[in-house]
Amino acid sequence: MRKCFLVTILLSLILPVHAFAQTSNATLGGTVTDSTGALIPGVTITATNTGTGIVSTVISNEAGAYQFASLQTGTYRVSAELPGFQIQTYSDVALGVSQQVRLNFTLQVGSVAQTVEVIVAADTLLATTSSSVGTVLPEQKLNDLPLGSRNVMDLILKQAGTGPAVATARAGETTQGYFAGGRLSAVNVTRDGFVVTDGRYNHGAFSAVYTSPDLVEEVRVITSPVDAELGRGSGQVQMSTRSGTNQFRGSLFWTNRNSALDASNWFNNFSGVNKDYENRNQFGVRLAGPIIKNRTFFFVLLEEQRYTLKQTFVGSVLTNQARQGIFRFFPGVDNQNAISNRPRVDLQGNPVRPASATGDLQSFNIFQLPNGQARDPLRPGYDPTGFVQNVLLSRMPQPNDYTVGDGLNTAGIRFTRRISGLDQPDGNAVDSTNRDQFNMRLDHNFNANHKLSAVYTQERDRDLTFQAGIMQWPDGYNGESNRWPYLYTASLVSTLSNTVVNELRVAKKETNRDWNAPLYVGKNHQNENEETGEGGAEAFKLVPKKNGIPFGPLTTLFQENFMNWSSNGGSTSRVISPTYSFADTLSWTSGTHAFKVGAEYQSNKTKSWNDADFTPKAIFGAGGVPVANIDSVAISGLSGNNQTTARNLLTDLSGSLASVRQGFDLRSAKELVFRGYGDGVKFKLRDFRATELSGFFKDGWKVRPDLTLNLGIHWGWFGVPYEKNGLAGKVIGDEKGLCGISCGALTAVEFVGKGSPNPGRQLYPNDLNNYAPSFGLSWSLPWFGKDKTVLRAGYGWSYAGGPFKGASSDLNFVGGGLPGTFAGFSNSGITYTTANYLSLASLSLPVPQQFAPLQPTSLDGSRADTLQMYATDRVNPYIQNFNF
Repeated sequence: MRKCFLVTILLSLILPVHAFAQTSNATLGGTVTDSTGALIPGVTITATNTGTGIVSTVISNEAGAYQFASLQTGTYRVSAELPGFQIQTYSDVALGVSQQVRLNFTLQVGSVAQTVEVIVAADTLLATTSSSVGTVLPEQKLNDLPLGSRNVMDLILKQAGTGPAVATARAGETTQGYFAGGRLSAVNVTRDGFVVTDGRYNHGAFSAVYTSPDLVEEVRVITSPVDAELGRGSGQVQMSTRSGTNQFRGSLFWTNRNSALDASNWFNNFSGVNKDYENRNQFGVRLAGPIIKNRTFFFVLLEEQRYTLKQTFVGSVLTNQARQGIFRFFPGVDNQNAISNRPRVDLQGNPVRPASATGDLQSFNIFQLPNGQARDPLRPGYDPTGFVQNVLLSRMPQPNDYTVGDGLNTAGIRFTRRISGLDQPDGNAVDSTNRDQFNMRLDHNFNANHKLSAVYTQERDRDLTFQAGIMQWPDGYNGESNRWPYLYTASLVSTLSNTVVNELRVAKKETNRDWNAPLYVGKNHQNENEETGEGGAEAFKLVPKKNGIPFGPLTTLFQENFMNWSSNGGSTSRVISPTYSFADTLSWTSGTHAFKVGAEYQSNKTKSWNDADFTPKAIFGAGGVPVANIDSVAISGLSGNNQTTARNLLTDLSGSLASVRQGFDLRSAKELVFRGYGDGVKFKLRDFRATELSGFFKDGWKVRPDLTLNLGIHWGWFGVPYEKNGLAGKVIGDEKGLCGISCGALTAVEFVGKGSPNPGRQLYPNDLNNYAPSFGLSWSLPWFGKDKTVLRAGYGWSYAGGPFKGASSDLNFVGGGLPGTFAGFSNSGITYTTANYLSLASLSLPVPQQFAPLQPTSLDGSRADTLQMYATDRVNPYIQNFNF
């Protein structure tokens, strides 16, 4: 015992602990009677795992009841033996993840010398004593069902009571479906009893670590839970990792999916180009077996995926005449590309005069009037810094696609773009990533009373993502996306007596993800001040700089060019979301009651960096000085839309700026000084944290051998999040303050929570009244054949969890990005504009800070920004369900 507890303590130190831990082992119980129906105490019940040879033994109590509170999933041989009676045995008893199985024994009298074994096959799906309703996917189904992605999670929404994913307007919920009438985001997904969903983003039942059918041996989908032990969501998806047995077993696999037999899309057919090429290879090896027979076992799985996409892509460029400052148009009509309703060019870019035009094709020089004078004295020629002509135009390819732009001045460059691995913004792609995953499980039995299990999963994904920037022109620059989630779990099951079993669980889960714009390729930003890595050195040399500060020029007509400057790409961000937990469950039997009580402490963190315009953006345009001499008066027949395009061409080529945008942020609520790139602060940083406590008590009451009542209550406290550096903002006066001048004073914000000037105030009040009762029954009806028909009914109440249940990204907007707590908009910098003409040549950086540090007074922010707050009467979301 002392050695077991020392090992547990050591594991607790090595593996800092994780998300809501439920018992994933199975429960087996029942009653023992003689042929007259009299209950028999003192019967030895033996459960032998046929794969590992591990034997567990209990003795029926004075009520003739027995209970195995925690058995590892697998196939068992269960026997009941008492001198003077024949031995009765159930064979092939399949115990699944968290399953509660009832096996009743009826012993026949036999002579002392007589040993008769009665073999009875048990239907454990019918024999379960749980009141919950759901579906079990055992190993053979996971292997046999069509699964093109080899992702077990794709099977979840194919079960009864669930529905397919649907499109939604909420950001980050593109993978939603419905689950027993509720949102998929309310589903609690566990593996070996520990949560495996993302710790920050809300993607429903998405698992942060890829789940292969070679990794898990069973999946249990509960659509209507009636079990006080099951918290954090009404729906439950429970999985168990494969484990080793006394036999060496393994597999070597390779799966390929490619576009060889795919049809081309309509746009490729229309443009007369080849179909996109897509190729995905999934391959790996697994091996399991004994280290010490009947005592120590291992399981190892290495799984890889490589994905390649070669797609026809069209980027925006200028035509050859336009880049020389010559604007072309048909008088009296708007320019339109080759696939518009009224095209002005054909597919080869040749001008096509429309019948409605008042004349033939015309052109004019955007820089000069016919008399040789400057058309716009403030924009007389190309960008005086040389960046536009020497970098942008020199790298701009000639157009070959006239289905985009206006056809005459702006068109497209169509080329084959190769993408090796493609992830989604929140790291929730599965089918299209380049993935390396290593899994290992160890099971060790110290003796018959103490069993230890430890599971380790480490994953690494290296991909591209649109948010980090993917090349828009040939020889353009790509960003990169990296993701490396991992999961450590350990559990120690100790049989303390014939009626008492304890299960101790510790774990750590962490979801790490970063995407780096081309300027930062080659670095994983552990902190805010890291310099550009080797992969971005070439791109960094091309970027214009002012006072040592690099900035991104946002042209109007070809904003995404050899690099992604716009809001659609070219961002740099990183998120680290570790979750820790320590949990313990104690089970004991007394008479016909099987009690279980458990508690858990959980710590959640989510730390995020993002560029948020700390790398400034220079936004091209006319600014406060309109463009001169480009209108229908100066140029006869120039339509309104053509005027706009021509003016944009002039401001783009001349390097004319409308405004400059740069981000500034605070680093501590105790130092109200906004800092930016020039101060060495290159990222917006928020580090939110929260703790949670939960506990439950339940009773599986065997009222009769064929009737079990499930009674219990669950309680949870989901702590209010706070920002480590005190930077969680809140509206002063709550809802009345949010209303603003209409309800009294101007809206103002303040910092609240730990580390802030107001540690006694929080983002929202604590909600301690989170009691979740459940009660139900499982009754083997006697009228249609013994144990042939089972009636289940119940009522269950469940809390979905705190703000860290896959929705903690909201904290950055509601608590971490309030106007006044960050310079400018919630997640972008302040925009600086002067009445004077701006150009790349006269650009001034850093942007002057036109605001005061945060004070408990009226907001100093943009009227166009969004302000959010948590309701003061906020309660934790909960779900009630009934089943029959």
